[in-house]
Amino acid sequence: MELELDFNSERSLWQGIVIVAVILALIGLAAIGARVTPLNSDGSPKFISWQDWRLLQAERAYHAELGVLQEDVLQLATMLEARPSPVAAQILAERIARHTKSGDAALVTARETLLSAALNVRDWAAGTLDRSVAVQSVEDVFGLLQP
Repeated sequence: MELELDFNSERSLWQGIVIVAVILALIGLAAIGARVTPLNSDGSPKFISWQDWRLLQAERAYHAELGVLQEDVLQLATMLEARPSPVAAQILAERIARHTKSGDAALVTARETLLSAALNVRDWAAGTLDRSVAVQSVEDVFGLLQP
């Protein structure tokens, strides 16, 4: 039995490049898969169904939105500690309004309360609302956004 390999042609060069690209792609997919594969309690990989996958996506979206809302309420609290700045309060209230336009249904109440608190802080910074009302509204949001 004879086996002849010819590496001098242009065709074999392209075949070699394709083989290397496929191997690198497989290595990359394996590395990504190792990081995102859910694990059982014993640490072994867990096979997930389509419903489990959708649940994981929903949980990730929930936690991402929760993190954004928590950051917003911390910025409101920081603003209450500083000297009133109507312009900064207005900018923060507008950003919070954008963050609270839509999101996970489980956080509707928290989004509405956060927007109300942002408007109260804005009004306090402008001098049209008592500071204690703004502080109370921010504390209400803190209570809703505890994990």
